[in-house]
Amino acid sequence: MPATEENQAKTSYKDWPNDAAFDASFTSPTPIELKVVGTFPPQLAGTLYRTGPGSYKVDSEKGEYARSHWFDGFSQLHRFQIVPDGSGSCRVYYTSRSQVDDLIERARKTGHLDGIITFGQKRDPCVSFFEKVKSVFQPSRPDSRIPGMANVAVTVRPNMPGMPKGTLTNLTDANQIQYSDINTLEPVGVTSQASLHPDLKACLHHSGNGPLSCAHARYDQVTGDLYNYNLNFGLSGGAYRIFKTSADTGKTEIIATIRGPGVKAAYIHSFFLTEDFIILCVWPLYFTGHGASVLWGRNIIDALKFNPHAQTKWYVVDRKGGRGQVVTFQSPAFFSFHTVNAFQEAKSEKGTVDILCDIIQYPDDRLMRNLYYENVLSTGSGRPPHESASPTFVRYKLAGVPMKGRIPKGKIRSAEIIKAVKGAGELPTLNPHYGTKKQRYTYGIVDRGYSSFVDGLGKIDLETNEITYWGKEPKPHTPGEAIFVSDGTDESEDAGYLLSVVLDGEKGTSYLMCLNARDMTEVARAEIDHAISITLHGTHVRDPVGC
Repeated sequence: MPATEENQAKTSYKDWPNDAAFDASFTSPTPIELKVVGTFPPQLAGTLYRTGPGSYKVDSEKGEYARSHWFDGFSQLHRFQIVPDGSGSCRVYYTSRSQVDDLIERARKTGHLDGIITFGQKRDPCVSFFEKVKSVFQPSRPDSRIPGMANVAVTVRPNMPGMPKGTLTNLTDANQIQYSDINTLEPVGVTSQASLHPDLKACLHHSGNGPLSCAHARYDQVTGDLYNYNLNFGLSGGAYRIFKTSADTGKTEIIATIRGPGVKAAYIHSFFLTEDFIILCVWPLYFTGHGASVLWGRNIIDALKFNPHAQTKWYVVDRKGGRGQVVTFQSPAFFSFHTVNAFQEAKSEKGTVDILCDIIQYPDDRLMRNLYYENVLSTGSGRPPHESASPTFVRYKLAGVPMKGRIPKGKIRSAEIIKAVKGAGELPTLNPHYGTKKQRYTYGIVDRGYSSFVDGLGKIDLETNEITYWGKEPKPHTPGEAIFVSDGTDESEDAGYLLSVVLDGEKGTSYLMCLNARDMTEVARAEIDHAISITLHGTHVRDPVGC
């Protein structure tokens, strides 16, 4: 019996209370100082930003309105300012703000948010056929220019290229960009990729424009340039525009367009970046009805269908030399949310490199459907998500990629699996200095069967294939994504710390935890007197901060 199932058989996930991590309405627009237990090393000085769903229920004039899927919860921004105190430790200040006050107010007044396309909101079974047809031919993006109506809460980054200076940029998998004031956290603008380039407009029913993109844009660690894709639907399949936005000039150029026979529109949450290439991995979770099903169902999940018999396609694009799409690989079907890293290795064959791609993968797309609130809440009525296969860390090799010229599109090569580690966890992170380089360690949240959601953090050693855990003695503390911060010594790849927002399920309050990344032991925590969302993703920056 796998460890997850064995642990689940021994314990009840209802004994691991976590509801407060998913329905956290508390915010603090002004900084509050947190109680520090232990010592936050001065090397952590800077700011940790977190974004993600906060609360999901609204008391409306017509009764309670609730979101169905975790990814549709009402977005919040969180900021932890870590400030040296001059005595070898740091003080920690916490600020947070709702990003969708206008959206919540609409739900409060009307008791619904009909007309808005969501990730997975379940439709009212009482909605008539006529009303569904009407919603298709009169697609609604209510008040889309009002920042507080844009529920964009997957990734956050300060001063994204192409966006106004002094703002935090929030991205999701739609072609929608929300930006917030970096000091007050107040949402101040919402736009689309069309503000970066006219060929990147967001429109569900125009074959020349792309309504979808990638929440996990990639950045060149030397230049700061941004890379992403824009996906549009068409009767002949999908078209992916790969683009670059310069950190210096803010100008955007389209460096490749992937379209043609066999290119299908799929849900892709992240992609790969190496020193010279972008790799767009298109796993076979396809949009049905040429994308029109998104309009009919008003959500993403119901518009998708996984094809286990199709091949996963790996499109390799030259990001520096102007060659566009260079070569295509394929592998058996799988699904993924998160890529981890990718790097190049020179080949003995002159003029070629091997590309190694690390990814967290699943045999199918059940994970997406397991993330409904009824499943992840410890008091939920749904089945626990352990019934789906656990995630596997997989390293693929794309061999013999040419540094000059291109391989004809019809000559598709095979991607080879060279490493697989089961039980790898999710929301993978690593020492950012090892992005586009071969890394030994990867960190993530793990599910060992004690909880309806996750129950610890894990560190994978890719040399030994062993996983070291925080949370060896299980207790109902639910962690979020772990962000690696180097200690500045460069003594080893894991010389640094992990920052994670954790819910203490017994107390019903949260804390910011600091772990030693070498041995996964707790160094310090900063305690909050309230529960806050564990969020989805975040980033740590070392820029000077004030309080």
